[in-house]
Amino acid sequence: MIARGISDIRGIRRMNTRPGPITESSGLLKLYLLAAEKDTVQKKLAWVGRQQEQAEKRLSEIAHTMQTVKKSVEEIAGRESTSNAHTRSHTTFIEY
Repeated sequence: MIARGISDIRGIRRMNTRPGPITESSGLLKLYLLAAEKDTVQKKLAWVGRQQEQAEKRLSEIAHTMQTVKKSVEEIAGRESTSNAHTRSHTTFIEY
């Protein structure tokens, strides 16, 4: 058995910091980071889709309510204009 000295022991840092092509561990780390980012982006996309659906639903509710209110206002205005035409004015002035 060959005895090794302290200078022959390689640390973990030295193994991963050598210049040159991407080592297998850093390649796997990069794949993991990209997969995590992809998952995050897909979750955000799904959230944005749900928000868009809710916004479109609310817009359609608002449009429907606006049409309903517009019709009722027109009906009230129509009734008031016909009823005001037939009534005498209630003023304190005397008409001669």
